[in-house]
Amino acid sequence: MNIQQAKDEIARTYRAYTRRNPDGTHRIPVEKQRPVLLIGPPGIGKTAIMRQIAAECDCGLVAYSMTHHTRQSAIGLPYIAQKVYAGVSRPVTEYTMSEIVAAIYDYMEASGRRSGILFLDEINCVSETLTPVMLQLLQNKTFGNVPLPEDWIIVAAGNPPEYNKSVRELDMVTLDRVKHIDVAADLAVWQRYAVEQGVHPAVRTYLSVYPDHFYRITETDRGLLFVTARGWEDMSLMLSAMTEDGVDVDGDWCLQYLQDDEIARSFALYYDLFTHLTDRIQTEVGTPEPFSLARLLADNPPVLSARTSTECLAIAAMLVHPVELEARRLAEADKRLARRASLAAMMPGDDAFGVEEGVRAFFEQKRQALGIKVAHGVIKPEEEYRERSVLAALEADALAWRKLPREGRVGFSAFERARIEAARMDLNRDGKQLSGEVEAAYGVLERCPQGRSALLYLTSDLAASKPCADLLASHPSSCFERYKKEIEA
Repeated sequence: MNIQQAKDEIARTYRAYTRRNPDGTHRIPVEKQRPVLLIGPPGIGKTAIMRQIAAECDCGLVAYSMTHHTRQSAIGLPYIAQKVYAGVSRPVTEYTMSEIVAAIYDYMEASGRRSGILFLDEINCVSETLTPVMLQLLQNKTFGNVPLPEDWIIVAAGNPPEYNKSVRELDMVTLDRVKHIDVAADLAVWQRYAVEQGVHPAVRTYLSVYPDHFYRITETDRGLLFVTARGWEDMSLMLSAMTEDGVDVDGDWCLQYLQDDEIARSFALYYDLFTHLTDRIQTEVGTPEPFSLARLLADNPPVLSARTSTECLAIAAMLVHPVELEARRLAEADKRLARRASLAAMMPGDDAFGVEEGVRAFFEQKRQALGIKVAHGVIKPEEEYRERSVLAALEADALAWRKLPREGRVGFSAFERARIEAARMDLNRDGKQLSGEVEAAYGVLERCPQGRSALLYLTSDLAASKPCADLLASHPSSCFERYKKEIEA
């Protein structure tokens, strides 16, 4: 199955294993809960989906790479205990708690989460001395003599032997006790992920032209030549950073991430075309204001003449990238407005609001609550930033309200509702403008002689991006709907 299907299956497994009967017992008895064994080639996103599953299921995640562990750290260190047998006290060897199990309890105490996933990567690459410990874990959910906490499930991952010389084959007895999932690279699934992650448009369009370059492993007399999904994503991050410095990207540079000479040099040539095309268009139509490139190109048809299908794809990427960025901004602004309205409704009433201490106490309490969440790791960085921004905006509004003349001044609740409504009207206006830019982008590509594949690429990208799809649901684009139906047919 592909990585998205694997992610969905693991999430379903977590929910099934933690579901309980009315009497409190597990729906699936703990002893019948098979650990998940995820086997797939390196760099396709096995670790990434675990973070996504934990976020979506709102559960804990403790991850370990098993190649970094010894038998002692996995099962604990031996110590001598005294026990009485048949009336005689005798020294007996026992073991301290496993570092891994202890890490789960530490996480539970810090985060307050009582259930979660223990993710053990490279499970089939452990040392020979650690192999029996791993088999015991997979079969009994225990490290040494210490079981995992209730409602914590095991997901183990490994690479097939053809990709890693350190792999040890798991025997049938072990495989018969796990939920075995084989996962393969899938470009279509990764492209949807790439849109959400903001992967550089040159990478996304290149792989639309050369899909067979997405994931490749070739054995040569020089060793393995390989390109993975991880390599494309990591290179994208550096491309975005290097663009700001004006650094040239050539085949040798790409080889740092795409460890296949042919593909690295092929992408370098495409990236050169992509950047030169961007420069040429800006020279011919001028440097556009934000979100106006499509309109400028629509007003300059000669710029689009004699374009190859590859160039049309590059143009599509230039058009859709700023749309995606603006759609994300609007979606985030909408979330902040919703949170702002929610907090404003909790604030002291209009009469009490004039009392400085009450206002100060309100904001102090919210900041302390936020600090606790941050300290325990139960809030994402983007959510923390949003909360701090909303609190700052509310404080600024409170200050502005206090400075108004008392005579004829409305209550703070009415004042803040008016501010939020004005902000929503601005968002609605920006959304309509962005939808118009999408229509203009379709008009541009429809004029390209070889623009057919670019039109479908544009539609797929917009549909795969949740912020874009939500925007176009609120502010419909007839062209988007038409091409979307064509793709779905």
